[in-house]
Amino acid sequence: MKQIKGNLSGYICEDCLESVSNTKVKLYQSTNDDVANSRNSFKLLSEKEIKSKDNFLVGEGFTDESGNYEIELFENYQDGNLEFHFELNTVPKSLHEQGKFPTRQFYAETFLPKWDFDSTQDFELAFHDYIINSKWWCYIRGVLFDAWVICGKLLNCQIGTPIKGATVNAFDADFLSDDSLGSTTTDSNGHFRIDYTSKTFKQTFLSPVINVETDPGLPLRFQSGPDVYFKAELAGATLVDEKKADARKNVNHCLCVTLCSEVNVVDPNDSNFPSAWTGIGSAFNASFGTSTRDFDVDGFAGAGKYALYSVINLTGQAALKSVRGNPIEYRFLVSNVTTPNGSSSPADSNFNRVVGVEPGLFVSREVLRLSRKISLPSNNIISVSSAQADFDANGWFDVNKAIDRTLIANGLTPADLSLFDIIDTDTLISLDTRKLTTASNVTSTISAGQDIPPSEKASVEKFAIRFEIREVINKATNQFNTIPGSGRTLNSVVMNNTSLYKKLSIAELEATTLCTPINGTIHAKYTVYHPYLSYVRLHLESNSGSVDRNIDDGVLPNNTGLVPVSDEVTNASSQLNNPPNDMDRCTYTLELSVNARLHNGNSATTNQKVKQVFFYDI
Repeated sequence: MKQIKGNLSGYICEDCLESVSNTKVKLYQSTNDDVANSRNSFKLLSEKEIKSKDNFLVGEGFTDESGNYEIELFENYQDGNLEFHFELNTVPKSLHEQGKFPTRQFYAETFLPKWDFDSTQDFELAFHDYIINSKWWCYIRGVLFDAWVICGKLLNCQIGTPIKGATVNAFDADFLSDDSLGSTTTDSNGHFRIDYTSKTFKQTFLSPVINVETDPGLPLRFQSGPDVYFKAELAGATLVDEKKADARKNVNHCLCVTLCSEVNVVDPNDSNFPSAWTGIGSAFNASFGTSTRDFDVDGFAGAGKYALYSVINLTGQAALKSVRGNPIEYRFLVSNVTTPNGSSSPADSNFNRVVGVEPGLFVSREVLRLSRKISLPSNNIISVSSAQADFDANGWFDVNKAIDRTLIANGLTPADLSLFDIIDTDTLISLDTRKLTTASNVTSTISAGQDIPPSEKASVEKFAIRFEIREVINKATNQFNTIPGSGRTLNSVVMNNTSLYKKLSIAELEATTLCTPINGTIHAKYTVYHPYLSYVRLHLESNSGSVDRNIDDGVLPNNTGLVPVSDEVTNASSQLNNPPNDMDRCTYTLELSVNARLHNGNSATTNQKVKQVFFYDI
């Protein structure tokens, strides 16, 4: 007796292999001696080709859930080469009902068994595994059985570690409304898989009469595959937040992706977990360089050349314990003395302002999130926020204290930490820049159209920020070890917390009252000031909609509203009509829209507006 054992599987992508389960495997006596070239002869057989093989069948059997099979060869097998075939009427994890598609038979390859005699069972045994390449397997799954699949992994962007237990949602960016392709949870290796069918992404307002895939936006285009983008979250923390614009266009039946997130799932026992200050908020790197997220030599942030304002999150990651199990502490220091980014840092003695020591610099923010490994009716997600009690007298912050304090406050004990996954939400410490800057707002009453006196203008304020981190061996005897990454410094960071100064009026109304109709040629007066002014636009609109235009008076920037390098835009006589001679008898709104280059690391300031309403008579 002769028996063949083996496995049948198929590649979705290079690191995504699936078992071809519950599938009939057929072995035929081969008349082909060219075994070497048979590997390139994979094909879908016609009914006629299948029928021609009937007299050569020497064995058949089914794969199990893992794709394994055992086939005892018939007595008509005469040694020599075997042809390996398999039948499919569905594919693994198909969402279609059984029997929807006809059975298909495929020729895979020809092979020569290598027999070993099993004396305990008194038969000869050979092994043969076959893996369907991704090109053929994705064709079979998608084209023949309408089974579409996304196979991916979710990693931490900074260190490449997998993120487990995260919910990943896939969407198709569509013309009218986006289709949900499915949702799943990442495994311990960060892997995830989403299966769907073409019906999922071809839904339209005419479905089910008409199903078709459309691209978002205009012109309307009809495509064969979805435009896929992703969102992911873990314990309420957003890990991935892609938009329509990020969509992968017209993807194939098998989509293989790697997603990354700044958020990390911390293993407190992982001695290889790197500690680093990496950014300010989610927008900027804590470094000097040429990236659109870096600081320039003068201390402005990112491609927009922003000054930082309000409360900023100093972001990155830090291990909870060292390899020896000792606590890890870190702190941030600020210097009023700066040097250009890319040059030598200010002297250590200048870093005399310590977050957590100087009153007002520290702001409490969430630094970790605890997610219960096994869900209970309550306390499944616990937010860990920093507090003044977590600092020592020199500004060293111990996140272990924050965790213990939070567990106790929620009716648990520090020993209960093992019941939770630790979600690093990226914030190390939050700093209030308003306690650093000293420039004041414009205090004089400057009328619209008047210049700002030089004495009222704010000077540039820059600060240096340094990160230090250490292993605590014995705090009582001042035994510490410095950890790599300690001492990272941004030599120069521009900060500003002054308000935009904006004034608008209409000259002809100033001579009467705000309720008096005006006519003839009319003039706007405006004054806008900020040391980091970025946008100014003056817009005129009638109540009827017949007039709807920006004012171009030779002083204001073009219609984009973007201000060239300037801190002030002023005009005491900006003509609104004649030309153009388009103002009819109506009520009008004149709107001054302004903005400054201010950013808190997560979002920039939005446009501020001031309006003047008037009635124009003729």
